[in-house]
Amino acid sequence: MDGSVANLTGTLPSYRNPPVNEVVCGMQFHTPDKFRITHIGLLWNKFRSDYAVIQHAPPVVSVQGEIIVDAQSGIPLPRVWFINETDDQLVQFQVDRFYFNWRRRGGVYPRYPHVIKNFESVWDTIVNFFNEFELGEVKPIECELSYINHIPKGQGWNTVDDLPKIFSDFGWKQTTGRFLPNPVNVAWQIGFPLQETMGHLIINLKQTKRTEDKVPLFVLELTARGCCESTEKSAIRQWFDVAHEWIVRGFTDVTTPEVQKLWERE
Repeated sequence: MDGSVANLTGTLPSYRNPPVNEVVCGMQFHTPDKFRITHIGLLWNKFRSDYAVIQHAPPVVSVQGEIIVDAQSGIPLPRVWFINETDDQLVQFQVDRFYFNWRRRGGVYPRYPHVIKNFESVWDTIVNFFNEFELGEVKPIECELSYINHIPKGQGWNTVDDLPKIFSDFGWKQTTGRFLPNPVNVAWQIGFPLQETMGHLIINLKQTKRTEDKVPLFVLELTARGCCESTEKSAIRQWFDVAHEWIVRGFTDVTTPEVQKLWERE
C-alpha cells in the first residue's frame, strides 16, 4: 500500500514494506461486433516486444452469466494473458474487457503511479488497435482496481486467536469451555459505497495456504468497481485515483496500528 498524494482529507497513509502481492487495474467495455478470434494474434503483435509469453485462461463470465462467442463460428472467445519475461506484469484481454496486473515475484511493489501508467499504456494500445482494424470505439462500462494482500503466518499472527492483532473489526477467541474448536477457514466480506455514486468498495478476507510452501496466510483483498458519467480519459483516471485512495485508506482502517508497524507505516 502506498500513497504520498495529498487530497482534500490530507496525505494518504504510506508503507515502506506493504503486504501487497498483486494489483489489478481493469476496464470492461461494450463488445465490438466485428471482433473475431483471429484478431487476438494480431493484438499480441502489438504487445509482444514487452510481453513475450502468451497463455490462455478461462473467459470471465458476464454478470448475466453469459460467455461471449465469435459471431460467425459460435466458438467461445478466450481470455488471453500476455506476460513479460520476469513474470511480474501481464495484460489480460478478452473481447469485452482488459486488465493490467502487477504481481510480486521477489521484487518490491513499484507503487501506484507505475501501475496506473502501465494500465493507461495498455489502454492506449488497445484503443489504437481497435481504430486500426476498424473494430469500433472502446466505450467503458465499468472500471476496477484491486489490491490483493498476503499476510502469512508469523507476520503478526500465529493462530486465529490473533485476528484482533491484525484486523480491527474481526476476532475469534478460543476460551476454555467453548464447544467449537478453532475454525479452519476464515472468510469475511463487507461492502461500502464510494463517494458521489462512483461505485463501491468490497473488502474480502479469507484464509488459505501459500502455493509454493503451504504456509498458512490471510488474503485481504480490496476491490473498487464502478465508473463515471464521462468516458474521457482524464475522468477515468480520476476514478482510478479516487478508487486508489479509498483502497489505501480502507486498508489502513481495517488493519491495526500494531500490525502496521511490521509493514513500516510512514
